[in-house]
Amino acid sequence: MEKPAARRDKFSIFGPRALDRVVRCVAEGQGLSKTDFMEKVRQSNQACQQGDFGAAIRLYSDALLADPQNCILYSNRSAAHLKLGQYQAALEDADKAQQLNPKWPKVRPDSITP
Repeated sequence: MEKPAARRDKFSIFGPRALDRVVRCVAEGQGLSKTDFMEKVRQSNQACQQGDFGAAIRLYSDALLADPQNCILYSNRSAAHLKLGQYQAALEDADKAQQLNPKWPKVRPDSITP
């Protein structure tokens, strides 16, 4: 049987599998190489796992400059805003993620309430 921590990482939006999902959606963009983009995403996921949600928001924002159509980054940034009690910003990012990919399973803007 899997340990609870391993199971939690497997399904966490900030876990190692989240990075794999971003790789499939990455579009090389403005000012960041694919390697630099992936490093920003890795750092932002790591910051979230460590509870440094402010740093994660900044890093997700940097990555979004390179790939502004990435619903996963908006979804993850929304979750980081939510952890900091920034409900309006969380809702805006959740809305944007849903606009970019209406079938994205982690976006439910009606469930974000202060």
